[in-house]
Amino acid sequence: MSSSSASPADLADAIRQQAVQAGADSPQVRGSDWRQATVATVNADGTVITSDGITARRLESYQAPVIGDRVIVSLNSSGNWITAGRLVTATDVLGQILFARKTADTARTSTTTSTDDPHLSVPVSASATYAVDGLIVYNTPTAADFKFQFAAPSGATQLWSPWAISDDSDVNAGGTVGRIRTGTSTGAATQLGVLATVNVTCRPVGLIRTSATAGNVVVQWAQGTSNASATTVITDSWIKLQRVA
Repeated sequence: MSSSSASPADLADAIRQQAVQAGADSPQVRGSDWRQATVATVNADGTVITSDGITARRLESYQAPVIGDRVIVSLNSSGNWITAGRLVTATDVLGQILFARKTADTARTSTTTSTDDPHLSVPVSASATYAVDGLIVYNTPTAADFKFQFAAPSGATQLWSPWAISDDSDVNAGGTVGRIRTGTSTGAATQLGVLATVNVTCRPVGLIRTSATAGNVVVQWAQGTSNASATTVITDSWIKLQRVA
């Protein structure tokens, strides 16, 4: 007669398979492991605590940790955890340079409404800090001046200086440039001056910090005073944002 009950050999084999599977799933059995985790706490002693309670020591390469970072954590056979750093979960990573260059001249007439430049735009992440640099080359009628600003995602803060000719310092009688505008802007449009009929530059430098919203940082510009003669931003003008936090 055949029996529906498992034989002792079958039962032993099943137990052995279960033990093998349990060992494959347990880092305590394997001796080491790595997996993904989310940072819940950043400690001052060089460690972070993950959302599931693991305390892991940061490698020196993992700089500026923040709560919410998605990281790799690794375990050795002694039960010690380390984290090598954050995983890429955004459009950029710490230290990455975002760059945009104008590939053609853009001319605008009879407008004081600042609008997006068609070339000078870069995508930025939420909750990030960027060092800003650039070279905006423009040519505009003396009577028009030049209005310049950055548009950034909702909630972002800006602090930068245009480093350009002040709008009240066109060429003086001796043919030299007057004052250079070094004041700071927190996001409002800044009106800049002109060196009559000659290309001049704006060299914005500063910092932009995003809040909870990702999006684009875009150069916006227009004439300072409406004029039928064209104001032009020149090919090879550029902006550069480097993520620093």
